[in-house]
This record gives sequence, structure tokens and C-alpha cells, in this order.
Amino acid sequence: MDTALKNAAILANLSALRMTLADALKRAEDAENAIKLGEVNQAIGAALGVETMLQEAAALHAAALALHRQGGRRY
Repeated sequence: MDTALKNAAILANLSALRMTLADALKRAEDAENAIKLGEVNQAIGAALGVETMLQEAAALHAAALALHRQGGRRY
């Protein structure tokens, strides 16, 4: 794979990883704020989806690493 193309793909994965983790952080903050106010249902509702976001983040991380490990192989 061309180095510039590989680097662009890694960048895309890392950017998506950052955005996904930022979204998960926002949900966790919302959940934390809700529980501090005694709003248990709202807190749990805010936390829903964080597990999926973390799984997506792990996949994006793995993809970036896989691209990096690919080295300079030509096909």
C-alpha cells in the first residue's frame, strides 16, 4: 500500500476513534451529572450506548494498528 494512502487511512481511523471516545465521554458526563441530581433513570439512559461506542472505538484502534503493522508490503 502506498505510504501516503496508508497514513491517510490511519489518520481517518484515529480521527474517528477520537470522535467516538469524545462522544462516549460526553455520555458518561451526562450520566454522572444526572445521578448527582438523583435522576437514576436519566443517568442510566445517558449511559446507554457507551458500551457500543467503546466497542467501536476498540475496532477503530485495531484498524489503525493493523494498517501500521502492514508495513511496506506491495500487492
